[in-house]
Amino acid sequence: MTKILLVDDDDSCAEMLTKALAAFGYEVERAHNGQEALRLYTAQTVDLVLTDLFMPGMDGMELIMELEKLDPSVRIIAMSGGGLGDSGAVFLPTAERLGAVKTLAKPFPLESLRAAVRECLDTP
Repeated sequence: MTKILLVDDDDSCAEMLTKALAAFGYEVERAHNGQEALRLYTAQTVDLVLTDLFMPGMDGMELIMELEKLDPSVRIIAMSGGGLGDSGAVFLPTAERLGAVKTLAKPFPLESLRAAVRECLDTP
């Protein structure tokens, strides 16, 4: 089964995403922040990382850079509600430049999540 590492400090958002991804047929491992995500990523096989950008401690941008150093073939989807009143116009493109394969601006329809995950997993 395809395993997705979900990194989000917002419990309600993470719970909703976990349920949706499981309904789509994926196994989901949850991390609450970047440091925890790095530990989980190095300890097991993960097919895709889905990370929020704004989290305490190591944020999503730092996580993307660290994952890229560890594994240049890592597949990452970055998501953001914007932070600081921004809808992601600045932060999501930056995440792509750092290595995210796809980005999603919160809130997003679950079908957009499904399509982004499929696209990332199907991209060689």
